[in-house]
Amino acid sequence: MNTSVNSFRLIIINDSQEEAQRLTSMFQNAGKPCRAKYVNTEEALDKIIKEQTWDLAIIDSDSQNLTPATTIRTIKRNGTDLPVIMLADDETDRSVVEGMKLGASDVVQLDDDQHLLLVVSRELSNREHRRRTRIVERKLKEIERYNHQLLDSSKDGIAFIQDGLFVFANESFAEMLGFDGKDDIEFLPLMDMIAEDDQAHVKQVLKNFPLVHEQQKNHFLSFHTINNDKQANKIDIELKLGNFDEEPCIQFLINAGNVSSELLETELETVKYTDAITGLRNRTFLLEQIQHAIDKTTSTEIAQSFILIDIDHYESMVEDAVGITGGDDVLKNIADFLSQHTQEDDIIARIGGNSFGIITQEHDIEKLVNISEVFTDYIGKHLFEIKEKTLQLTASGGIVLINETKIDAKDVINHALIAIKNLRKNNQEKEGVGNGVNLYQPDEGKNTVLFTALQKALSNNQFKLLFQPVISLRGESNERYEVQIQMLDENQESVAADLIIEAANSMKITGKIDRWIVLESLKYLSSHNKNGHNAQLLINISHFTLCDEGFIPWLKVALKAAKIKASALVFQVNETDAINYLTTTKKFVEELQAIDVQCSISHFGCAIDYMKILDHVPVEQIQIDGSFTLEIKDNPEQTDTVEALLSSLHKLEKITTVPLVENATILSKLWKMGAHYIQGHYVQPPSVEMDYEFSAES
Repeated sequence: MNTSVNSFRLIIINDSQEEAQRLTSMFQNAGKPCRAKYVNTEEALDKIIKEQTWDLAIIDSDSQNLTPATTIRTIKRNGTDLPVIMLADDETDRSVVEGMKLGASDVVQLDDDQHLLLVVSRELSNREHRRRTRIVERKLKEIERYNHQLLDSSKDGIAFIQDGLFVFANESFAEMLGFDGKDDIEFLPLMDMIAEDDQAHVKQVLKNFPLVHEQQKNHFLSFHTINNDKQANKIDIELKLGNFDEEPCIQFLINAGNVSSELLETELETVKYTDAITGLRNRTFLLEQIQHAIDKTTSTEIAQSFILIDIDHYESMVEDAVGITGGDDVLKNIADFLSQHTQEDDIIARIGGNSFGIITQEHDIEKLVNISEVFTDYIGKHLFEIKEKTLQLTASGGIVLINETKIDAKDVINHALIAIKNLRKNNQEKEGVGNGVNLYQPDEGKNTVLFTALQKALSNNQFKLLFQPVISLRGESNERYEVQIQMLDENQESVAADLIIEAANSMKITGKIDRWIVLESLKYLSSHNKNGHNAQLLINISHFTLCDEGFIPWLKVALKAAKIKASALVFQVNETDAINYLTTTKKFVEELQAIDVQCSISHFGCAIDYMKILDHVPVEQIQIDGSFTLEIKDNPEQTDTVEALLSSLHKLEKITTVPLVENATILSKLWKMGAHYIQGHYVQPPSVEMDYEFSAES
């Protein structure tokens, strides 16, 4: 029988071409054929990565011509999804740790071919899953874009209202109301554009509509609107219930009636995609073209590249000197130069403000740098004669390779901004000036942004506390909350807690963050208790605080200043930290107990011999690891492990808390097992307020 097995693309890096041949033969004999390429220089590696997509790289840890560190750095620089497996002659765990620190997916002992085959199969499978995930995410993005385009292109006026705000309006709707465009409407209160005499009527109709919409087929509403020119305009709209971004809303629909002429459609299309000041394409067009470039990228095709040119200190250097109209002349001058010095297939656009974006077919990094430097050098050396003033400016360039790992157009622009930010940050001569170009490095960019955000949040008091209720399953009504921390990134999206911890540990500021959390918790608690409450807070601390001899004396002062009883606090120590710092944890817990502060071990039950921890650390409370709760969720009938753990803890008279309770089934089983407390989204997600009604549970 003739069977066909798909081959994979493999890069082999070592100092012996004979060993490379042995590996390819071994894969062939094992039924895993590969199309291999042997390289031993950085230039050769960089070249073949740019020429096509590869599935896997295998490198000898002792390679001298092209070291593992250089190999992984080159792969990261190109931003491609290429897992690296390292072969090491060293039989100790140290080689594994060092290899994975460099960025290798795994480290396999040299000549252990069976292990290597298993690791290769796993990494190829993982890479295929990542590839399929990217495809699905792109298709989802494409569907979302298509739906938005349908709404935008509709000749009927369409808008969505949530909580009294326009969360979406298409251009037709804006024009029918007498506005210049949808940007004048979106995220503005509906009542701000309704005539005063009609506001009460509109409020009443919208308030009742979700309750009465099923009683009749069609619902219509008439009112007078007021546009930017204060002109009144009467409109008749049809009301419907809908969803926008997975949230319920009220849809406004205005029937357009007549269809516009083709000429008008063409003119509108031109206006829609053209920047009025420079005559270049605008941000909307650029985002669409970047997304098209991403969508065209396949597992075998190298995509295009993106260059962002941003004028340094534009506001102070240009607008303050020659005004906004003078600034427009500067932008036109730069736009003309970019148009004259780019290729015919390149797409040039003004993104907004003082930024220009270029999509180019070029993807060789050296050539991209040279192209970008032409633009920044022109701006840096050119004398702009504006309104009888001579301006000398500089500009920064950010380069991003658009390859298979990119999913969203906005990410490409954000990555270019990160490259520019790093360039300006590293300029020792003048703060905020790049005057050059920089290539976006995925890992470095992510860490730099997160580190910067952490420093800014800590300096400017920009962290936010969240409180998740911990309720009793034994009929007690005492208020208990676990304190959690939230930090928002530059896009106002929540940063994952593990990323915050990782970055904070690297910066060695976790102890400072712990103290900030304690201080803010005491402030919240003091204010909360003044309203007649008597809450207890569970606060997680890091090993930095465990080892900080000054923390407990500082805590005593903070408690006294806040006029809070020490018994109102419970400090939680992670099980891993308790094991790694066993003696320190024991001392820490005993000193806290001496001032009436209770302690808990969190994520309990994952260590090999976790019960022995309690022989040394005399904590009163235990929060078991959330994985035990997930076991109940996945296998409701298999609860023996959780039941045995809780039973052992209860025999030691420990107060137990079970997290991640997501449904009533889990709750009922934990109640039968005798757990003291539970927490999770089924009870209430973390909230900015301590507002849970504990009395309802008693």
